Amino acid sequence: MSFGTSWPDFVRVEARRNVEQAVPAADRCGPQDFGRHSLPYKSLRAKRSGSTPAATRHLGFALIDLIAVVCAVALVTAIVVYGIQQSRIRARSLGCRDNLRQMGVALSQYTDTYRTLPTVTFAGSDYRLAHSPLALLVPLLPQESRASPSSSAGTEATYDSTQPWFRQREGFAAAVVPTFRCPASRHRDPVESIEAERTHCPLGTLLATTDYIVCKGPNDSWCLEGGVSAVPLKERGAFEIGRPLRPSDISDGLAQTIVLGEGTSGRQWSLALKDRFPLTLIDRQTMRSLPAFNYWGWPFLNTSEGQRQTQAVAAGVFGTTAVELNRRPVVETILNLNKLDDCSPRYKKGFHAVSNFRSDHEGGAYFLFADGASHFVSEGIVPDIYRALSSIAGAESVDYIN
Repeated sequence: MSFGTSWPDFVRVEARRNVEQAVPAADRCGPQDFGRHSLPYKSLRAKRSGSTPAATRHLGFALIDLIAVVCAVALVTAIVVYGIQQSRIRARSLGCRDNLRQMGVALSQYTDTYRTLPTVTFAGSDYRLAHSPLALLVPLLPQESRASPSSSAGTEATYDSTQPWFRQREGFAAAVVPTFRCPASRHRDPVESIEAERTHCPLGTLLATTDYIVCKGPNDSWCLEGGVSAVPLKERGAFEIGRPLRPSDISDGLAQTIVLGEGTSGRQWSLALKDRFPLTLIDRQTMRSLPAFNYWGWPFLNTSEGQRQTQAVAAGVFGTTAVELNRRPVVETILNLNKLDDCSPRYKKGFHAVSNFRSDHEGGAYFLFADGASHFVSEGIVPDIYRALSSIAGAESVDYIN
């Protein structure tokens, strides 16, 4: 303290010097602020108001918080969507198995009445089948399973088993049978049939489809002698032309023998000619691939001569395990009149062809076995096992179905 300076002035000068050293220059108030504010420094005013820069930053959401919320919402949405999709898949599978169960009950009732499964026979000498095996089951289905409110025909499906299909009442084949529709299929029903138009089918061109076909077995040759199938016993299936089948004739075991399977239809299942398989068949008139449709009321069996005259290509109500499951494109069904006695299957360079089983269920298809049970068969099944499951007396040892 210099002489001439009073003690109070000295204290004020030292206090001001200490404060200037402690507070940064950016936070100091200018001289003009001393007249308006009681506090000389901005930092002191910020402390009095209680709002520091650090406190201000914590008042809103940070970017990491927003990302966490978005990720949580996306995860919950994905789980919900996956659960809904799995529920729909299970519902379709249960619906398909229920359809097969109803057809199994109808087959059992038919067997109790006639002692055999529905027998496929010819009506005349022009190789025209008398009945579709599925049509013979229609009167045995529950009433609610024979009428569809969405059917454009608007009538209940009926069938007189005492008369062949071409003598049934008009319009019967356009009636949709819900039991014959798999919930997984996506095609419309009934449809305008290209085959019916080209062959001048007496039923008209509007026909109801079926997503289920009968099993002809591991041999896709027709091999006819006198209008009766001459396929060797070890290669026969449940439905051979002119061969009535009793349950006791199935020596391979009822639980190990396929009688029905999925044969879904639609534009996604295009046809291929036997001789040009696996090339997709393109219609020359529409320049589009021909879809594989099966019709429960029209047992169309295409012949080589008929195909030459009408250019018609069809799938039919028969299925075989000679071709792998879910093979695309679908093999046509054709009876070669020039090789009626040929009994060689397709995988042995045979002259005939039968369509393969296929399904809109992912990874395989559902089948009805002779014991009335339905099972899912994977499309990756070993071909020998697949064929063994469709024979009635092949004497194979199959441990595929538990």
